Amino acid sequence: MKRRGHVGVVLGTLALVVALSAAPVTPQPDETAGMITEIKVGRGTVEVKAADGDWRRASPLSALRAGDQVRAVNDAMAVVLLTGGRGAVLVKAKNSPYAVAAPRTEESAAGKARSLLSTTIDFLVSGPKEAPKAVTSSRSAARPPEILTPRNGLILPGSLVFEWLGDRFSRYHVRIMDPSAVVLERKGVVGARFAYPADAKPLKPGVRYRVEVKASGFAPAEAWFELMDETRAAQVRANLEQLEAGLGPRVSPSSRSVVRAGTLAAEGLYHDARLVTLAALAEDPDEPTLHMVLGNLYLKTGLRQLGAQSLDDARSLLTRDKK
Repeated sequence: MKRRGHVGVVLGTLALVVALSAAPVTPQPDETAGMITEIKVGRGTVEVKAADGDWRRASPLSALRAGDQVRAVNDAMAVVLLTGGRGAVLVKAKNSPYAVAAPRTEESAAGKARSLLSTTIDFLVSGPKEAPKAVTSSRSAARPPEILTPRNGLILPGSLVFEWLGDRFSRYHVRIMDPSAVVLERKGVVGARFAYPADAKPLKPGVRYRVEVKASGFAPAEAWFELMDETRAAQVRANLEQLEAGLGPRVSPSSRSVVRAGTLAAEGLYHDARLVTLAALAEDPDEPTLHMVLGNLYLKTGLRQLGAQSLDDARSLLTRDKK
């Protein structure tokens, strides 16, 4: 895996601009007050301490409650995204330990933006933090294809690219089918991806399509996908815009991508969430949180081996020897 040197995290104060709801809500003692969205260990460590516990190594996507503390040692750093429209905090050695406060009553009633962020955080922190037991795979040169995406879930309307695990020099037979007929068929597709042609029959929202990829000598790999209807898709895009605007222009790209991917995944849009995460990893390959998000997305779609690999990558970045 490609490694980079120390990556600086530039964070300004986040201001989620929301309208307060009329009825105030009293924060609950066990309510999630924040989440770790980035960790850079450098030559140090990042640790967390529950209000009634001991210091322990921090993990990406950890839920934080009021009274929890986060500290960074040496040149390590972490980003804590706070609930209730309170923005984010960059935790470094000079401001450690940082104690997480509960949202004030008026912040806890921050309306739709708070609800969206809370849903995203709840989804992200619910995923596994450790890699599942590895699945033994064949080391033979010839392997059957395995569909990566779209895979058993919803997708947003727009350009669509099918990807699978395979050989970039092999030829594949690709078919896309609706419940009653073959919509598109291509033989001799070279490589492990296929873009749905712009001039092909338009795909319809609400229809469960099946994609089939076959290599010579193997049974076909199959998965289903469904195009989200435009009304719901427009609402998802509006939600993303609202969160983006609230995060502001100075938020680090990796934390922004974690929130965006989590929001999409919470809607069942694993295909689109994966694309966001891969784009972020191309820019910040040493961010363990992004590897953890990707691993959880793979596990959600039944790609156990890839999920375990991504979670192992996250663990490696958090525990590698300091230089």
